[in-house]
Amino acid sequence: MCTATDMAVLCGANGEVCYSKYGSFPTKGKYCHEMALRILLASIESHANRYKRYIVPVLSVFMDFYIRVFVRVFTSASEIKNTPLKLSYIYQCVGCDSFHLQCLARTVPKKNNGVKHAPAFGPVVPQECSDCGKKFNVGGPIWSAPIHDQDWVVSTLTGVKSMKDRYPAYDKITSVLTTVSEELDDIPLFFSLHNIAGTVKCTSPSLVMFRSAVLNAGYRISSTHVNPLGVKSDAPWDVIWDIMRCWVKNHPIKEQARDSPGTVILSKSPKLEADFSRAVAALGKSGAKKTKRFLPNPERHWGPKVRAGRKITSKHVSLLGPDAINAAVNGGGGGDCHREGSGAAPDSSNTAPEPEGLEDEPSNKRQKASGDGEPEGQKASDGEPASEA
Repeated sequence: MCTATDMAVLCGANGEVCYSKYGSFPTKGKYCHEMALRILLASIESHANRYKRYIVPVLSVFMDFYIRVFVRVFTSASEIKNTPLKLSYIYQCVGCDSFHLQCLARTVPKKNNGVKHAPAFGPVVPQECSDCGKKFNVGGPIWSAPIHDQDWVVSTLTGVKSMKDRYPAYDKITSVLTTVSEELDDIPLFFSLHNIAGTVKCTSPSLVMFRSAVLNAGYRISSTHVNPLGVKSDAPWDVIWDIMRCWVKNHPIKEQARDSPGTVILSKSPKLEADFSRAVAALGKSGAKKTKRFLPNPERHWGPKVRAGRKITSKHVSLLGPDAINAAVNGGGGGDCHREGSGAAPDSSNTAPEPEGLEDEPSNKRQKASGDGEPEGQKASDGEPASEA
């Protein structure tokens, strides 16, 4: 089991830091939290290969404000040769939400019924996006193989349901495992329905209608445990945009700028006539049974707390809430914490203490001043420390 909490690094806020720590360069997209899972798995696989070992992911989840992966580790010098087949680069369009994966390697059959590994053919995309005409950003490599063992997930979910009284967090466990069990495990990453609707500047179709259109076109589609509006599908992007073109034809929009990605996408005639009639499997098993998949936060101000070893100050009000700040700063007293919009300045008698790590700063400044200048009235002699009055 491996947990990572540096989500800002893994999700693309500091790409160079992510590359130095995990060996992958992230791209910015709505799928960033699943990409973080796949970057972590690729890093674990890379370290395991150095010792003739490889990993098989059992469960990989994004929960609350961290990611956690469960993997099995096996030893095989021959199996690690297949690692390049499990890694891919990402081509993310900067104009629309389309993305494409480029595998690192491919297999070539031998005469003796064996296979050898060769570099993959590429690139999988032209220089400009075929949908909107914009450029691509390149990221990776990431783990593009399945990130869950669906048999293990289903069996674990069954075992948890049979021992409901033993799990205080039963609702949380079952909601995550239920959503994971319905994911398409062979489809890396996902896209957001609201994002693609925002690209063409139209009102978003309901999730059931969009899923029905994809299913009626002959493709698979599922939800994802990472995002309630996330959609995984094996439908190519030209089919996805054809569905949106048909939707906009029935729900006209205002005229947009000529050079916007949405205008370029809608200027093309759809090759597929989308069918939005409700499909049988549009809801999914959990939707048909009305199973809760995404639970609300257990409390207000839920999220990462203050770093260990730091004193609580008024600047942490957005993390902990004003009540917790008052209790920490005033020792449970009734002092008022300055709130935004109140117009009242904080009381000087209840000023929050400075965080730890800054208490030694004044003494360092005094020593430096005593050695360089004469603010204390006495300069240190050669080889002797300055004495304080």
